[in-house]
Amino acid sequence: MSSFQVRFPVQVIFGKGELRRVGEVAKGFGKKAFLAIDPFIKNSGVGEEIKGYLKREQVEALVYDEIRPNPPYDKVDEAASLAKEEGCDMVIGVGGGSAIDTAKAVAVVVGSGGSSWDYVQRTDHQVAQLKETTLPIIAVPTTAGTGSEATLYAVLTNPKIKEKSTIINPRIFPKVSIVDPELTVSMPPALTASTGFDALSHAIESYINVNSNPISELVALDSIKLLSRYLPGAVTNGENIEARSKVAWAATLAGVAISHAGTVLPHAMGQPISGLYDAPHGGTIAACFVRIMEYSFISNLEKFAAIAEAMDESVSTLSVRQKAEKSIELLKRLLKDINLNVSFGTYGVQREDVPKLVDIVLKGFKQDVDAHPRKVGKEEIEKLYCECI
Repeated sequence: MSSFQVRFPVQVIFGKGELRRVGEVAKGFGKKAFLAIDPFIKNSGVGEEIKGYLKREQVEALVYDEIRPNPPYDKVDEAASLAKEEGCDMVIGVGGGSAIDTAKAVAVVVGSGGSSWDYVQRTDHQVAQLKETTLPIIAVPTTAGTGSEATLYAVLTNPKIKEKSTIINPRIFPKVSIVDPELTVSMPPALTASTGFDALSHAIESYINVNSNPISELVALDSIKLLSRYLPGAVTNGENIEARSKVAWAATLAGVAISHAGTVLPHAMGQPISGLYDAPHGGTIAACFVRIMEYSFISNLEKFAAIAEAMDESVSTLSVRQKAEKSIELLKRLLKDINLNVSFGTYGVQREDVPKLVDIVLKGFKQDVDAHPRKVGKEEIEKLYCECI
């Protein structure tokens, strides 16, 4: 067995109604919170509910609701300036991945200075170092997909060059994450599908990643199993709290998995589409996922066979090769069941855009390319992009 490291410093409070504990959690980190909250969530009444829980524990809330999808780093920097000026002791991110990633990046800039873009992983600049003074982060996800409540990642967009890149640092693990499935009930079917598939992609990508380890593989397979069984039900009946709970937990598990192993080629190819076209993240991953898995399954038949078994126990009597091939069919069926039928062309990508997209992949997401189980270079990535338009 190869050497590996295990780390999971996030305290997760999971369960229906656990949002009520946000005040008692926050008071352990100070007296003033920068509350980065999705505007739709704020307007739903959850914002007032959270402020009430904080007030009960004598924690003041500075509400910031200018959350943008695919968070622009310059807006994050403005938010960080406000948090610093107001003397906030902690950051609470409430919403989907954009809100929580904004909260993480604000915590970085307040604690370490500079611009949030200084800290993203790219091959074309020197990555700035985070200081120990990074503000404590509390995450309250209201979607089930990004797993940001369990990761050391924060994805940002640079609107000047229309590119996305990621802060990757253990200092941005949330101190505490409150995962309350009731907060996901109001998600419409399309959002449930795209965020849920994002979670599945995390689980599968971490599992086939060359950097996987026994812990990441264990939680990834459990996440795959839960999402395969419960995501379609959450999409068709959003009030099904059992399905919502299973999907929320699976998304958190997938976050744990990618924190240990990382993502691979689908994320490397999907992320640039979000940056250039402001497209939904889950959709851009779904647009290329099956084709990349078709290309990749031959690299590790045993792992793809295990994915198929996690998705559907009835394949157990098949050969390893047959199971591996079946995993592709099962992915296609799941996408059909959740009505997530998209391509890169859906978001406006054209063939003449491909060279620029490949350049962005190799500059901003090289770590994902290098971790993919079947080795790819510029030509292979170009070909896969064209096949997914």
